[in-house]
Amino acid sequence: MASYLDTLERVMKGDFQDASDQEKADAVRDVIQVCSVASAAVAWQPIPLLDTVLISPIQIAMVQAIGRIHGHKLDEKSIVEILSTFGASLLAQNLIMAAAKLIPFAGWIVGMSMAYALTYAVGEVSDHYFRNGRGVDQQDLKQMFDKVYKAKKAEKQAAHRSNESLKDKLEQLKEARGAGLLTEDEFEAKKQELLASF
Repeated sequence: MASYLDTLERVMKGDFQDASDQEKADAVRDVIQVCSVASAAVAWQPIPLLDTVLISPIQIAMVQAIGRIHGHKLDEKSIVEILSTFGASLLAQNLIMAAAKLIPFAGWIVGMSMAYALTYAVGEVSDHYFRNGRGVDQQDLKQMFDKVYKAKKAEKQAAHRSNESLKDKLEQLKEARGAGLLTEDEFEAKKQELLASF
């Protein structure tokens, strides 16, 4: 959480008026990544519907920071108006996250990947919006949001499945070593081979 606040503070105090396009893109990338991770961390808590209360300020600060990088100074009302473009999508996803919380641990993992993907999508769309001088059609923004959200959510869930699969395979190797089916050298070789394949 400290990294999230440090990044936002650096951006809010920074002057991007003379920054190159690459410097702006790097700053936006950092803000989106840090805020997405912060949202996922907040979503680990087990109480349904609390996510919205905890994640919304992160998303508001992120949109404000991205606007600032692109030379726009925005008040919270403007930010809420921008976020309302995704209103139905955000509301629906927050309700799904809340429902997922009813399943301990597995639901929390789903909630984390959804929170990450939602925040990432809001950041990407906000960057597109501000980069184009705030003159982007709302329907285009909604379509872009849906596309980015679905791609990031699938990516996070695949990474989680991959991590679970790796964990299971490492456990099987440990059991084989424990049962005397593998020597210590064979175990280490197989373990390195497995880690390299992920």
